[in-house]
Amino acid sequence: MGMNALIFNVLKELGINPDRFSLQWASAAEAPRFVKLITEFTDKIKKLGPLGESEGIEPDELQAKLKKGLAAVSSRKVRMVYGNTTKTIRKEGIFTPEYISSVIEEKLSKAITGALSAEVEESKSAAPEKKTTPAKPAVEANEAQKAAAKAKPASKKPAGKASKKAKPAAKKKTATKKKN
Repeated sequence: MGMNALIFNVLKELGINPDRFSLQWASAAEAPRFVKLITEFTDKIKKLGPLGESEGIEPDELQAKLKKGLAAVSSRKVRMVYGNTTKTIRKEGIFTPEYISSVIEEKLSKAITGALSAEVEESKSAAPEKKTTPAKPAVEANEAQKAAAKAKPASKKPAGKASKKAKPAAKKKTATKKKN
């Protein structure tokens, strides 16, 4: 249910009708339920019409929006916030679709908006890409770091202490006088 809410919010933010997405579960033993779900969803999509057309989005713009949406849900920040949010939902123990949707929307709206706007800013500020080959010094430095990591680890003993443990001092034997 959490993934439904996440995708629903991303589509809504992109200006794409969220009713175009549905994630439902049906076991192999639930053939009639599966047929019902597919039939209902197909009818809904037919009523909405072609993707982008009912939303008033041109094909090129639609393609760009879908790429932005994919980049947003793939972004590290959105995935981290989503993971933390699902932990919160599990702790609360309330698993109604309404509650999950409200928590996902509350916690993820800022991260989704940020991921989508960051993608827009990157595309505006990005210069035409030039094909470059990685510089050899960086590759050589990386190989040197790998070789150093494989080398025998340095001693973990603090500096200034003897390498061998000091033996405890021998007990002194004191002479005792016997009384006669």
